Amino acid sequence: MKYKFSNAAATWMLITTATVVTPAIAGSQAQTSSSFGTCEITSAQQDTKLQTIEKDSLTVATILPNPGWWNGMSPDTINGGFEYCLAANIASRAGLHRIRIKNISPAQFFSGMATGYDVAIASTTITEPRKKVFNFSRPYFTSNLGVATKVSGGVTEGNIRNKRIGVLQGNVGSDWVANVLKPQTKVSVYQSQEDMFTALMAGQVDAIVTDTTLALTQAKASNGVVHVPGQFRVDQGYGVITPRGSVNTQPVDTVIGSLASDGTLKKLSATYLQPRFGVDPSQISFWSVR
Repeated sequence: MKYKFSNAAATWMLITTATVVTPAIAGSQAQTSSSFGTCEITSAQQDTKLQTIEKDSLTVATILPNPGWWNGMSPDTINGGFEYCLAANIASRAGLHRIRIKNISPAQFFSGMATGYDVAIASTTITEPRKKVFNFSRPYFTSNLGVATKVSGGVTEGNIRNKRIGVLQGNVGSDWVANVLKPQTKVSVYQSQEDMFTALMAGQVDAIVTDTTLALTQAKASNGVVHVPGQFRVDQGYGVITPRGSVNTQPVDTVIGSLASDGTLKKLSATYLQPRFGVDPSQISFWSVR
């Protein structure tokens, strides 16, 4: 049996949505949602126990904007998206009725200095160095590194090392480009996806190397100016983060396993990601470093 929560159906809904700024994460925004928006809750089970910062709420840290994953530009405009609805299903399994969204900067996020959240869900690739900073669940999505470039840019598998490349600070693509691709020109590092793709459109870089899903999302939004001609295989997964020492790590991991086995993760991808990509990521050609 499936349950769909909307403004008409959620019995625990409040009429207003509150946006607050809390000192727990300096410079971040937090929004409390009293429903799960348009998210489909795929199970009525409430078999998970979580210890949360606020009663009856799951506080989720993320990095916005991240279209497809979090649909909306700020915490108080989020309504849907793969990761938002993933959080909604985690909350529901724990018998929680609200999600509080905290939007933090990439620098805060990847440094591990941020506090005041129960889980963090921000398209974060699981790596060994990051395991020293965070606890991760099992993967809820598998990702590779895509190359986004202007259609007119002439970037190929054979010449990419000679091109001007942009990467996102803290993204796996940043370390991979520096240590594996090793381009001949200086790499440009950006603080946000928006800045990175703005630089590409302005001709300040020739190519962006980032998660294939993020590259495809931006390419589709470019009205045919940008495409993703290739990707590099890294086969790394995104995981739900819990703070080091959190008692919620194992319960959250168990929920992710359940959501994988019952088809919820595949449904979230089909609903929120494939329409954003415009193409199946597995159909993008795999390049090798030359």
